[in-house]
Amino acid sequence: MKDRRVCIESGLLQGIFGYDPRITVFKGVPYAKPPVGELRWRAPQPVEPWEGVRMACEYGPMSVQDVPGLDPNEFWTKELHPAGPEFEMSEDCLYLNVFTPAKKGNEKLPVLVYIHGGGLMGGYPYEIEFDWEHMARKGIVVVTVAYRLGLLGFFSHPELSEEAPDDPKGAYGYLDQLAAIQWTARNIAAFGGDPEKITIAGQSAGAGSVLTHLSSPMSQPYFRAAIVQSGIIMPFKDTAGRGRNGSVEEAEAAGKAFFEAAGIHSLAEARAMDGIELHKLNKALSQKGCGFRSFAPIDGIFQYETSTAAMVNDHWGDKPVIFGYTSGELKMFNRFAGSLIENMEDLQKAAEAYGNQKDVFLQCAGCTCDEDVKKLMASDAFTSLVISTYLAGKIRCEQGHRSYLYEFDVDIPGEDHPGIYHGAELPFAYDALARMWRPYQGYHYDMARIISSYWVNFIANGNPNGLSTNGETLPRWDAYSPETPMQMKFTREAKESKIVIDDMMKLRETMIVK
Repeated sequence: MKDRRVCIESGLLQGIFGYDPRITVFKGVPYAKPPVGELRWRAPQPVEPWEGVRMACEYGPMSVQDVPGLDPNEFWTKELHPAGPEFEMSEDCLYLNVFTPAKKGNEKLPVLVYIHGGGLMGGYPYEIEFDWEHMARKGIVVVTVAYRLGLLGFFSHPELSEEAPDDPKGAYGYLDQLAAIQWTARNIAAFGGDPEKITIAGQSAGAGSVLTHLSSPMSQPYFRAAIVQSGIIMPFKDTAGRGRNGSVEEAEAAGKAFFEAAGIHSLAEARAMDGIELHKLNKALSQKGCGFRSFAPIDGIFQYETSTAAMVNDHWGDKPVIFGYTSGELKMFNRFAGSLIENMEDLQKAAEAYGNQKDVFLQCAGCTCDEDVKKLMASDAFTSLVISTYLAGKIRCEQGHRSYLYEFDVDIPGEDHPGIYHGAELPFAYDALARMWRPYQGYHYDMARIISSYWVNFIANGNPNGLSTNGETLPRWDAYSPETPMQMKFTREAKESKIVIDDMMKLRETMIVK
């Protein structure tokens, strides 16, 4: 990598020194054509080659979304977006960033491709809770990806289906992510990475994206392992749960209804509108209950089944996976998943889903009053992220695959007493505590070193065990198995704890919606 310059399929790129001069950073690298004009709501198209040397010294624009960080008093402004309003935003957003410690192009380092969260409605790959240079310094190449969001990333309409009948439907944001993963497989060797050692990772909606790629035959050949942080929530019949996926017909009907509510008469008219204004229009309509809610349908092209069904049916392939959650986000995700049963009447209704096992379910529940029901709903068997994580480990183990489970329970300091919130583990897993505003102490930094070392080991070997970055042997982290039903619990130390798959969990496993 002479003079921090690389030659990739589209031309020469000039990288820059990182804050750590041992790291070379390539910012704002295009991995597809700008999805504007006639390319709005189309699958990403190959980049046009350029002449000469392209400078890769500035991040590309974030995808169209609500401007993050406008309210200085809002929790996520301080946590994720202290400079959010200063970044450019554009529909022309299909750029990625590469952070590499390699000095030459033949080092074959393991590779992380990270997909940011934000509900498929917001977020960007250079949020403050990630220190990608620090991660690269640990011996991996990091690729971070921007992709289309919201209405521009996940829209469906009959005219779009007629225009491209053989293309995936309503999954443009996922197709952007896939294009970036494929770009990485084709080009990462020039940055010192090994295309045979790609791990994809994400948190929240980024984790949901990872599950989607684990489940899509179009994506599966391009990576060998996955990290799913706070993202696996299985739907269960007894709580009438369902995933975000629906049919193509449902998605098209939603798109058609949006056009009608917005006063848009054709696809051509919609494509002629400014992308940011289109987003604002959808937001205004959503506040009135008639906006378009983003989801990618099961289209028989990109997605043949839900990610839960693909996992249960053993369609993910033999890829090791890390699954986990933070202890303070559990109630939030119970409500998100629609999995709360409030009282005895609700419990009786839920029992009907069990058919001839109804009495077994009620006996197993052991509830005689509404207070008992509330306690049952707080148990692992009905806490959506917990049971989904545990059952994923159990099911994958029975299929002969390795899953490493964790619970993040490190106390988070600050006068706002935030609890161990959704995303609290990110600056630990990606070693960014020094970038954050919170008054972290020495043991926090110790845990960040330990957790990020587990992540790097997993990216390198498909197994989190080994040495930390300071050369110490990490506490043993076993893959889930009936013989060793363990998960790693991160507190002031890393220590395995035993998982109990109780009778109610076993019974609810039969209720997974496939």
